[in-house]
Amino acid sequence: MQKTEDLKKKKSAIITGASRGIGFSIAMRLAQEGFRCAIIGRERSKIEQAAKEIFASTNSDVLPLVADVSEWLECENAAKSVLHEFGSIDVLVPNAGIGIIGSVEEANPLDWARMIQINYLGTAHIIKAVLPVMKRQGEGDIIAIVSAGATKGYPEWSGYCAAKWAVMGFMDSFAQEVISQGIRVTTLCPGGVDTSFWDDLNKEINRTGSEGRSKLMAPADVAELVALQINLPRNVMLKSALFFPTNEWH
Repeated sequence: MQKTEDLKKKKSAIITGASRGIGFSIAMRLAQEGFRCAIIGRERSKIEQAAKEIFASTNSDVLPLVADVSEWLECENAAKSVLHEFGSIDVLVPNAGIGIIGSVEEANPLDWARMIQINYLGTAHIIKAVLPVMKRQGEGDIIAIVSAGATKGYPEWSGYCAAKWAVMGFMDSFAQEVISQGIRVTTLCPGGVDTSFWDDLNKEINRTGSEGRSKLMAPADVAELVALQINLPRNVMLKSALFFPTNEWH
């Protein structure tokens, strides 16, 4: 994408799982804030299209990157590419994730492993890849998009909840390691959000056109929480937020 004239003055962000849904909305919101955004996805055509849409709407620099966050080396290479292109990594939003549900009796253990690899290890990998850059800078924001499923268990969601609980445990421990180094660590745990997550889900819940789907939060609502955190004074941080559509209570 075409670069602006004041690159050195602008901050940069990495958002994973950004070709659609929550990740795309977060990237759009940060671009509106003036951030140069590196967006990561697994499918080249989709992530490049997302980059074109964000640039067309905001005129902010967007770097589309193809990577599988479950693979450590791909995360490491992505971080190097962003640093080379933008010169800094000021905000990281690990967002990539998948959901496969079913009772423990009917579940395929391979699906459990896949959710651990993408939801948990994908978050851990990209954080580890970006951490040396933020430490050298002396500041940064890491805002993980987790899930309400990281705060309690739900029937038939055991594998998904386990992977998200792993993210919460990782983030809580990691936050304490970097708290004195100017790196703010936040977890956002939304309830139902109107994205294609539900259409991809292996069971009929909140499909497009359903009454349940119409009552969910918008991806832009999650993006507003990200914007809130990055705009707080540097001596203030939002540790964690659990939030739902107003008709949904857990």
